[in-house]
Amino acid sequence: MITLPDALPITLVLAVLVGVFVSLQRHTPSGRVLFWTYAWALAFLHFFARALETHTGALQEFLQAVDFGALELSGVVFLSSMVFAANEQKKRIALVMLLGAPLVFHSFVIHFNWDMPRTAVGMLAMLFLGSAVLSVLLLPHRAYFRLFAFLAFAGGGAWAIHEQLVGNSYLALTAILGVLYGLCAAFFWRLYRRSSLGVIAVTAGFVAWGAVYPLGFLLYSFAPNVPVHLDFWNVPRFLVALGMVLTLLEDKSQAIDQARERAQAESLFLQRLSQITSRLLAGNDPVALCGEAAAAITEASSFRRAALFRLGDDRRFYLAGSSGFTKPEAETLQMHSSSYAIESLKQRRAQGPQSTKRSFRMSEETDLMLIPLVSWRGSHVGCLYVSDLRESAAPDPSEMVRLEVFASDLAVTFENVKLHQELIRSEKLAGLGQLVAGVAHELNNPLTGVIGYTDLLSEEIREEGPKKRIEKLGNEARRMKRIVDGLLRFGRQTNSATRSTSFAAVLPDVIQLRDYHIRARGIHLDVQIEPLLPPVGINEDELKQVLLNILNNAIDAVDESVKRDIQIRASHRFGRIVIEFEDSGPGFSDPSRAFDPFYTTKAVGKGTGLGLSICYGIVQECGGQLTVVNKDPFGARVTIDLPVAVAQSVLVQPELASHN
Repeated sequence: MITLPDALPITLVLAVLVGVFVSLQRHTPSGRVLFWTYAWALAFLHFFARALETHTGALQEFLQAVDFGALELSGVVFLSSMVFAANEQKKRIALVMLLGAPLVFHSFVIHFNWDMPRTAVGMLAMLFLGSAVLSVLLLPHRAYFRLFAFLAFAGGGAWAIHEQLVGNSYLALTAILGVLYGLCAAFFWRLYRRSSLGVIAVTAGFVAWGAVYPLGFLLYSFAPNVPVHLDFWNVPRFLVALGMVLTLLEDKSQAIDQARERAQAESLFLQRLSQITSRLLAGNDPVALCGEAAAAITEASSFRRAALFRLGDDRRFYLAGSSGFTKPEAETLQMHSSSYAIESLKQRRAQGPQSTKRSFRMSEETDLMLIPLVSWRGSHVGCLYVSDLRESAAPDPSEMVRLEVFASDLAVTFENVKLHQELIRSEKLAGLGQLVAGVAHELNNPLTGVIGYTDLLSEEIREEGPKKRIEKLGNEARRMKRIVDGLLRFGRQTNSATRSTSFAAVLPDVIQLRDYHIRARGIHLDVQIEPLLPPVGINEDELKQVLLNILNNAIDAVDESVKRDIQIRASHRFGRIVIEFEDSGPGFSDPSRAFDPFYTTKAVGKGTGLGLSICYGIVQECGGQLTVVNKDPFGARVTIDLPVAVAQSVLVQPELASHN
């Protein structure tokens, strides 16, 4: 029997240990440390009840039941703290209640000598067999570890039930304690899996703690006269307690080292991004810096892969720079990205799980993040793609904020470059407009005289040869006058005050003008117009001029093609009317020069090079955008983006059939 002087020292030590873990929990709150505190408090209760034992009477039976019940509960609490993740507190509590209730009841049954053998066996069966089944179904570990837990619970349960059936209740308690603390060793090692002094001490301590009980039973059975001091049996407990404290200190030190490394990485990340931002603000080409920006992100952030996409004039994405991808992966990324339009990105953003206000995850199962590049005007100019986190399963919020800020800076730069290019083009066109307007006015008067005199001469001369030469001279003069009229329209800066036109009503008139040529040349014309389009904010004559010019270009483009297809589509998008002309011709030889005056790739005598320039000026005056892009592998797309008229009215649209 253990006397009060024997139990008092270890009781006081355990009281101090409980205070130590309470202090640790207060300074670094953790669900696991909280359960360790409860477990050591139960271990303290175990020795405290033992120190108060009277060795006689009902009080002795009660204290013994509390003694062993607290020890068993301590093992259950230790075990539950290591089975589940740190944030699964409810599962831990449920496991303690599920295993603790039959243990406490079994302890009171055997210490009060209640005549309930079947109930005691039922409690053990519920405890061990239930735990074996739960270990297979619920344990968040690999299959071999679940098998180990199942065999431990099943084997220990079979041993305990057998001993309970033959009347060896205390040997059943030995089996319970040995299995509980032995499994604590396995689960603790599984939890940390590092060869540090603290982890090794705790693991070895739990192994020894679980082995104490069968070893004590063997000594009591076969060598009852061998004296063993109580402090010897308590060494495993001290080893576990000190190892746990040391493990927590190791975790704290590791967290400090990780925080220092994270701070250094953040500093490097900010430095690299600030360097790129400075170069962007200094006027460097942002497209040329996209690859460098992607490399900086993968080098200094927690993402191993990064890619930057720019939004083209056709509102589709194109790979501008990437890092962390192999060459085939980058080619695949480019191929798939060009099939996504900005509308699909907006839809995915609305449906996908949000990370922050400006970035979003593609799905809950992946770490792939997309950050749209949104300019100060609210327009999308591209997106940033990052994936393949180095450590954690979720991105760091502070790091995502820095990436979003960088994406905003990049979007502003992209937008400024675009505006700068448009400004240069507008200034060039304005200067050319003033120049050609003056030249046109100077040429108009002599051309009128030339045309008039050639008409008079053709009427006076009867000879066939001279008359044909004079008519040819007149035709060339009229051609020159058409060019001069085009120059005047190009330089004109005024517009009609009425800017509200039904596109669906104007388009059939334009097609009718070229209907004969379309049918004669075997061109397939496909027209798709969204129902109930609102009126566009442009004058009717100007709209006809723009549509006819672009249609003429498309007809000329497919004239020598094997496949002669022209598609016209019109739709309403976010308060704008988007009109697209697509043809199956060879495409633009240089799309960047398509709007330059007098630039043409048509045969001599077929074009003046002013058509698209005039259309561009008209569309710009109406607050719209005119863009051209080549299709892959051949063909071209001309997109007219016009604002909706301010005063809208419901219009009945005529039926438009496909022309062949």
